[in-house]
Amino acid sequence: MNMPDEEKSKLYLYSVPPPYDDLDDSEETAASSTSSSSSSCSSAINDRATQSAAEERQLIPRALVRHEPRRASSDDTVSLDLSTPRSSTEASGLRREIIQLDIVEPPPSTVLRPSIQSRLATSIKSKLTFLNRLSLKLNVFKGLGSRFQFISAFCHSVNSQYAGITSSVSNSLNARLEKFGNPLLIKRLAFVFMLSLGMWIVIATDLLPFGSSHGRPSWPPQHYELDSMREFFFNKVSAKGIATQIQALAALPHMAGTLGDMTMADYIAQQFRDINAFDVVETKEYDVFLTSANPSGQRLALLGDRKTPRDLRRQVVYEANLTEIEAEPGTFDRQPFPIHGLSSAGNVTGHVVYANYGTKKDFEKLTELGISLDGAIVICRYGLVHESLKIKAAEIYGAAGVVLFRDKPNKDVASYPDGRAIPEGAVQRGSAALRNWGPGDPLTRGWASTAVAGKDARSNSTSLVKIPSLPVSWEDTKHFLAALKGYGKKVDNSWIGQFSGVDEWWTGSADGPIANLQNSPVEHERQPIWNVIAKIEGTEQSEKAVILGAHRDAWCYGASDALSGTAVMLEVARILGYIAVEFTWRPLRSIYFASWDGTEQNLMGATEWVEDNADILRQDGMVYINLDQAVSGTQFHASGNPLLESVLLAALGEVYDPFRNQTVRDLWGNRDLPPLEGDKDTLPFQSFAGIASIDLGFSAPGGYPTRTCFDNKEWLNKFGDPSEVLVSPDVLVQLSFDRKDLADDGHPYVFHKLLTQIVGAMVIRLADEMVLPFDISSYARSITHYMTELEAYAGNSNKLEYQNLIKGISTLTESALQMENWNKEWMESFMSMGHAETTTMTAHRWSRNSRLTNFDKHLLHMDGLPDRDWFKHVIFAPQMWPPSVQDKSYSASGTFAAVRDALERGDNDEAQRWLDQISHQLYDAAQKLVG
Repeated sequence: MNMPDEEKSKLYLYSVPPPYDDLDDSEETAASSTSSSSSSCSSAINDRATQSAAEERQLIPRALVRHEPRRASSDDTVSLDLSTPRSSTEASGLRREIIQLDIVEPPPSTVLRPSIQSRLATSIKSKLTFLNRLSLKLNVFKGLGSRFQFISAFCHSVNSQYAGITSSVSNSLNARLEKFGNPLLIKRLAFVFMLSLGMWIVIATDLLPFGSSHGRPSWPPQHYELDSMREFFFNKVSAKGIATQIQALAALPHMAGTLGDMTMADYIAQQFRDINAFDVVETKEYDVFLTSANPSGQRLALLGDRKTPRDLRRQVVYEANLTEIEAEPGTFDRQPFPIHGLSSAGNVTGHVVYANYGTKKDFEKLTELGISLDGAIVICRYGLVHESLKIKAAEIYGAAGVVLFRDKPNKDVASYPDGRAIPEGAVQRGSAALRNWGPGDPLTRGWASTAVAGKDARSNSTSLVKIPSLPVSWEDTKHFLAALKGYGKKVDNSWIGQFSGVDEWWTGSADGPIANLQNSPVEHERQPIWNVIAKIEGTEQSEKAVILGAHRDAWCYGASDALSGTAVMLEVARILGYIAVEFTWRPLRSIYFASWDGTEQNLMGATEWVEDNADILRQDGMVYINLDQAVSGTQFHASGNPLLESVLLAALGEVYDPFRNQTVRDLWGNRDLPPLEGDKDTLPFQSFAGIASIDLGFSAPGGYPTRTCFDNKEWLNKFGDPSEVLVSPDVLVQLSFDRKDLADDGHPYVFHKLLTQIVGAMVIRLADEMVLPFDISSYARSITHYMTELEAYAGNSNKLEYQNLIKGISTLTESALQMENWNKEWMESFMSMGHAETTTMTAHRWSRNSRLTNFDKHLLHMDGLPDRDWFKHVIFAPQMWPPSVQDKSYSASGTFAAVRDALERGDNDEAQRWLDQISHQLYDAAQKLVG
């Protein structure tokens, strides 16, 4: 049966162009079949040179042997795509079109997903090309024989003698075999026996990847129903496995670039190898700019006030200890000295000023009150905005130095070990690098810090502050704040801290107490850090990447931040690896597992890896799932790209909270997925590479002793993932568990297990569902919400025109509806054909997946945002000066950053230009989904 010409005309070739260079998803007519090629973001791991006496130093010197990633290039995916009808009258013909796709000349075979036979045949054919070369060489010798007669005569003589010998042997063998029966039959049976023996030897010795007797994935791979996969995954999650990883990883401090950090990297790499299911396990090293502590060069001293007689002015009233009290018995000497990573050096003296949380509004209020900040030593609380923005704001307002301390969430929350709050003697570390202005190595902004990479001058970096800062405990801070009594202005209740020890809270003033702050960090321009990457190769569109990542480095033990996320990631990898080995499963698309280094400093590891693989990721990166501070409480939280909302909600609906006897979806409530805040490892993936990203975990209101040595396994077991949960103000639920559900320490790790199940369900769907489950409708709804929040942020005094943005949203909504109709019709055809698809249907499906993957790539502006050209995404990027979480304008603050920044500067014309630019790109991206 032949396809009518009008039906043939509906088939087009669709070529996916480089997504970051004026993407054009238009379809071109062609008649060839489809193909895809795999690309890899990683290379195989090589052995690192053994460290010698340098291991005695806290920071490990650059390794002697470098291994750059092998970057296999891949052609753009070429696939067929349906010409999706744009009107409801044409929609009725869509299903008929899909069913008739197999009516072509010649008719294609109907295949199950994916076509393993054809791929295997192609592989074998490519590996036997030496036969053609051998044939060519024989032809050369034949030609020589025709020119030199003696060669021909010699070969003829040898051939005659060979024929005579073989004939004699054959006749003799036949004569002997005649005694037992037909010689020809016996020889054939012997041949079959030898062939079978040879095949058995190949399989038994594992020369080829058949079978799984040695723990390696079998070939060919199998595919299973997603529901059964998810159910099997859920049942395999082990509290013992999670506890084992946390116990091992939180055993010692492991700041980025230290011996403890390198030890943890080796441990995780070995865990991946032991799973024995990964096609690639790589430890990738980058040489980045880092700072380390110099205890003898750090000082904070209270020197009295300016009313003191001149000869006593420099008398030390109180000198801060600057260390942290012992978190675990007998471990004080092992605790890292508290620092601000990437802070500036300086020795400054000035009057003390208290600035609340150190937001721009707080500094504006001090200015309105007439409090001089010129040359001041400013004391701020952690919270509301990133610590680097507090230091930068103080610098802009003329301060000489900054001191930061952590306050309790409220007076009613007890400090550890009696409660979850930070103790008075604990010191929260932090990073002074401005990740909102440019994450990663501040000396290689925009390119990877490889061994041969050039470095910019420190003075040219916009990510580094220029005044010194120190982190201190409340035990030290209260002496400085108490000394401010009577100086400046008495603060209102919102500025009063929750710790006790200060009778009255005052701002301080220029004639008040003065302090001396010294900071002399050790700077390392090329300090190695180590990312560990493992990969399960996909069988279909293997170049498409689903990436699951968690950072490994911590300021001290980091049990919750972020080893809880690392333990969850390793458990997901273990279970999927088990399925791959024991059940010969392979996903349709590739899955990466990543352990990032240097996140606490300035999102170093993830940023450098993304910059190193930017071209590949901007073409084929699909999804990034981040696990940071994954479990520090019992309430689920998530933020991310709205494309992933439906996948998340479906996963939450499959997981039950045993304490509350409800699904996590019910507990999450009827809410939209909030946008990313820009302070996680999602930042380079979403804002630089255009990859849909999400961060998720369990937390609790009021925080916890993060980035202190009290974030250890004991705190995590007691408060982070507790065995009893206060489900309401007056109801405390404590459950009993079977022994098999407990770790060896008797802990159930309920919320680690729930998070593992949620992440596993999401990874399975994203990597193995035939049509990529991106939610375009949710994207359109979310942008409408972001627009409303932008209007509120702009206010009545800043009038912007939103007609173009509304047009883009309307077009995206229409495209989303057409995509949903296409998916429905395609699935009905797939079901009617007995869960099989023709090769043409496969090509159309691949095209849809490519278009969905490219959608966020079309929203990249490769010149970058104004004054922050590292950020490329026009919708998802953090503001340069984001509002604090207490402000009404905080909602959706990570969206339309260029417009918000222009409004912040008071430049309405620039804000309108960027709003129009965003609207234009959104309209084009929506058109390319279906056009």
